[in-house]
Amino acid sequence: MNYKFPDINKNIILSVLLLFGLISPSLFAQNGGFAGASHRIGYSARGMAMSNAMSAVTSEGVFAYYNPAQAALFSNIRQADLTVGALKFDRVFQSSGIHLQLPPSAGISINLLRSGVQDIDGRTVSGYPTELFNINEYQLASNFGIRMSERFHAGIGLKFSLADYHAELDNAFTVGIDLGFLYFPGNYTSIGVSVKDLLANYTWNPQQLYGLDQGRNEANDFPTRIVFGFAYQRDKYTISSDFEIQTYTSELQRQRIFIDQGNPITIMETETITTSSTQFRLGGSWKAHERFTLRAGWQLPETTEFDSWSLSSGFSIHLPFDVFSPSIDYAFVMEPYRISNMHVFSLRLNL
Repeated sequence: MNYKFPDINKNIILSVLLLFGLISPSLFAQNGGFAGASHRIGYSARGMAMSNAMSAVTSEGVFAYYNPAQAALFSNIRQADLTVGALKFDRVFQSSGIHLQLPPSAGISINLLRSGVQDIDGRTVSGYPTELFNINEYQLASNFGIRMSERFHAGIGLKFSLADYHAELDNAFTVGIDLGFLYFPGNYTSIGVSVKDLLANYTWNPQQLYGLDQGRNEANDFPTRIVFGFAYQRDKYTISSDFEIQTYTSELQRQRIFIDQGNPITIMETETITTSSTQFRLGGSWKAHERFTLRAGWQLPETTEFDSWSLSSGFSIHLPFDVFSPSIDYAFVMEPYRISNMHVFSLRLNL
């Protein structure tokens, strides 16, 4: 899906690059360990091979997972994607999705993700083995997009996330909101902006799990993500970049002891702290042959930690069948800090 408009003004490209350079964080935090992390791995082999720098890319199909406004892209077919990942440390990753047109000027994408860890070795406080258990997270996303004009698309998404961590812990459920925009300033360029995971958080009460007489709800917020994307797309190749800001909200508890008439009194104080971090991603694809496409990507998950970089690569084989026009996609992903690798396989069908 290549959109062609009048020739690009070079000043627009310079403005976008300058925007990326001027956005400088003031407070940073490591972005691991926050709620919903497994939903941020990626969506399909095509996107993950390009380091997930996909919020402004329209040449690889419709990927509303990265930007809800992409659901508005016009297509003569119903795109379906099925993905499975091979990950280390007993992790699982699967995704599926379909994109449908809503005439005259809208579209909808529905995506389902599943991730988790299998065969976790349960232990008592003393270290004795108890049982093996699994954790799973599911996310169902529905993204609606509308073409406001030839140059400007807008979209909104609802994401329903569920975490199943333990048989004696109630499942956590949350609803998040995504907003996205796509703008086509020139013949071969596109700019994407999206805000993700608004209002999303998991709420827990460990009373039953730990056998407590009373317990309080613990809320773990998803990071709010603001993504700026830029893509330059020609018939044979695509170059893309994403700059992402993530903001995190955490609670800091302090315990203070006062002496009142000789008796100690303990007071718990809770303070909400907001921090942020930034990420940068680059991706590219090259249509080497009518039946073969190559992809690669580089990302910096922590811009303040250059050693966090990772690489990815992959390819697509476009099979010569008229029915469903299937493509087999593959991605090799080096995870941040090169702690592990993953293999991702996808099947693209045009229904």
